[in-house]
Amino acid sequence: MADAFDEVEEELRRERYQALLRKWGPWVAAAAVAIVLGAAGYQYQSYASRQASDAASDAYQAAASLYEAGAINEADNAFAALAESGPRGYAALALMRRAAIAQSMGDMAEAARLYEQAAERSPESLSRDLARYRAVLVLFDELSLDDLNLRLQPLTRPESNVGPLARELMAAAALRDERWEDARRRYELLTFALDAPPGVQRRAQEALAFIAQNAPPAEAEPEIIGDSAPETDAAPLDLPGEADDGAALELPETLRRVAGETADEESEDPLEMIRRIQQQNASGEGSDDEEDGR
Repeated sequence: MADAFDEVEEELRRERYQALLRKWGPWVAAAAVAIVLGAAGYQYQSYASRQASDAASDAYQAAASLYEAGAINEADNAFAALAESGPRGYAALALMRRAAIAQSMGDMAEAARLYEQAAERSPESLSRDLARYRAVLVLFDELSLDDLNLRLQPLTRPESNVGPLARELMAAAALRDERWEDARRRYELLTFALDAPPGVQRRAQEALAFIAQNAPPAEAEPEIIGDSAPETDAAPLDLPGEADDGAALELPETLRRVAGETADEESEDPLEMIRRIQQQNASGEGSDDEEDGR
């Protein structure tokens, strides 16, 4: 009798399973097919992405080889083609190489335009910030202090990898315009900044020494009695930093380096600049060339 009940219970269980299978089986099968197709699509997309990245890397190295061989126009055309059709990362690097070529030709406006394009195309914050920094750097002699500060201010945020370089360039612009107190304040902050690499701190100390030697002393406001200031026949003082015979103030080496007036042989390769900044941020130490970020 117990065996009969067991057979009935087994039959009922089998019927319930079959009902569930008829109800949910197609959905389960569809989900399994979707998972398989999704995995296959992801694998294909990853493969295609790797292929495109490898092709872009080869194209970038080929263009760089043309540049090193002295075929500047051919290299520029190769970088332009990569910027047009390559992945965003390599397109940004190619635009930065084109900007460096324009800069070497003396076309600073075109160099700045290409750096801005690179910043817009770049998918990574480091290369994006570096491109924007370089766009300002190439126009250092043309930009007013206010315009330069306005462009660099977004790069001074705490998470920016080029923040110390941006703040140093703002200080250099103040020194360029002989805004002594502004330059002194900015350089003093750099000497104590925890995020400033040793190279930036060293140049800030050099700039402070230059300011101490050349900045004119602060002048007290004359006391004015009545409607006009008293007249005086006293000869003007020869203030420190005022060159005789109208000669221009000789810029310190630190300012010339920041302003890009001394060339860095590796400055044309943004990939190397990015690697140096990454290593600098990772280790917090390195040689002066590594610390410059240029």
